[in-house]
Amino acid sequence: MATTFETSGHIDNTPEAVIAYVADPRNRPLFFPSLKAITDIQGEPSAVGTSWKWTFVALGMEFRGRGRCLSHEPGRLYSFQTDGGIRSTFTYRAHAESGGTKLTVSLEYEVPENAKAKLPAGDRGQKLREEEARRALENLQLILQR
Repeated sequence: MATTFETSGHIDNTPEAVIAYVADPRNRPLFFPSLKAITDIQGEPSAVGTSWKWTFVALGMEFRGRGRCLSHEPGRLYSFQTDGGIRSTFTYRAHAESGGTKLTVSLEYEVPENAKAKLPAGDRGQKLREEEARRALENLQLILQR
């Protein structure tokens, strides 16, 4: 069963700069706390169809797989899908807001079977996801601040 999650926040930069940054998989470990590594990028980093290997650490476990860019509209939208250790789809949407950008991140993912027993139940598991998303957004705000 897939889990969905969405968060948004304001970033003091243009939608074009925000989407360009998140669309480059080489930048992802710099702002996404649990993402350990991105390697083996095949294609232009932000182009549709480009793929890469990823390593993610959560719940004391390491997960590996491949990611692939599904959609990239400069200054508006970037989406990618992962498979392997964790199946997920991330979608970043940006639009101009108050001299900067409102960035909305939507995530749909499946918790791997071997991680279900380690995931805190109910609200505690939700709070972990919210905290990870909050840290990633704060990191983007700091990195991209003009």
